[in-house]
Amino acid sequence: MAVFETAFGPGWRTVRLRAPYPLPGGGYAWWIPQADGRPDPRMVRESLRELRGRIEDLLLREAQGFSHRVIVGFSQGGAMAALLTLQTPDLVTGLAIFSGFLPDVPEAGVAPSLAGKAVFIAHGRADPLVPIAQGRVLCARFQALGARTTCVEYPGGHKASAEAWRAFREWIRGLDGFPGLTDAVSR
Repeated sequence: MAVFETAFGPGWRTVRLRAPYPLPGGGYAWWIPQADGRPDPRMVRESLRELRGRIEDLLLREAQGFSHRVIVGFSQGGAMAALLTLQTPDLVTGLAIFSGFLPDVPEAGVAPSLAGKAVFIAHGRADPLVPIAQGRVLCARFQALGARTTCVEYPGGHKASAEAWRAFREWIRGLDGFPGLTDAVSR
């Protein structure tokens, strides 16, 4: 996911956090799907606890003086970023999700309000892995909670298209005028 780092300009600090579960063909996941394809709630809960702890530790050790963070996630990483934001909105100021969704697990808590948060959601209309309907639900959820939400649909699949990439870079540039955004944590 290093490609996301290139969208941030000077003055941004980025950190990539790797998911904890190795996949047989390579790569990592935040959870291994159950037989029915749904997320394993136990793995989601453990991953969310680990993610929150890693970010809190990072803030204590390395991000002294940075009070705002933008979390970026793709697919499962986007799902985890959404869950983290909903459960502990004080850890993030901004959120960007590509081809993401909100897993149907008890951990999908509800923040009372996300006013003051900047959210970017991009999703391909032809995504065969995460249907566009899930991206639209995610977008509506963050809008309903009062986040300043930018939702982008593009004619692609389960990837960040050139159109989504341009919109993301534009969204980041727009953060310059958004109060206090000075640091990024990227996954």
